[in-house]
Amino acid sequence: MISLVHNYFEQHSLGEEEIIIHADNCSGQNKNNAMIQYLAWRVLTGKHKRITYSFMVAGHTKFSPDGFFGLFKLKLKNSEVDDLEDLVNVVESSTNGYNNAQTIYDENGERKVFFHSWTEYLRKFFKPLPNILKYHHFIFNQEEPGIVYVKKNINGELMTIDITKNFTMDAVLEELENVIQYVQNPDKKAFYQS
Repeated sequence: MISLVHNYFEQHSLGEEEIIIHADNCSGQNKNNAMIQYLAWRVLTGKHKRITYSFMVAGHTKFSPDGFFGLFKLKLKNSEVDDLEDLVNVVESSTNGYNNAQTIYDENGERKVFFHSWTEYLRKFFKPLPNILKYHHFIFNQEEPGIVYVKKNINGELMTIDITKNFTMDAVLEELENVIQYVQNPDKKAFYQS
């Protein structure tokens, strides 16, 4: 999931310094330590100055993307899909311009999305955020890298939690380069694991 989010920011960013992200409470994809650590990393490395990451209240997590995904599922159920091109056509024809397929390849068949070992990389520099599932709002600021402001609800008390381990910025950037090289070139697996 993080590789896809990272690709989105890298490919579609308009240079925004502050972002607000809303997500459902899916702990497997959205509300987990790897994603929290990734957002802290984005602020730490200067990719954003401030990130607010908010989750909808349980029982109220249906919003417009769910409806568009439902339309895609209906179209898929009544379609024959034999390859990636067929799947792209189903996505594109499931709505009037709202569902747009994006694969890991460009129109020339060149790979444009790469999957990195984010979880392993981030664990080297960040600690797990305790009781992560209790909170619904997470704020990351460039002025305090590695500090996560958390709230249980919109009007709740703002608390701070330091999720950093001891590290230097050089180590953060050097290790990221190793992860990217490993993922893009499997021959470097031994180097990365050493």
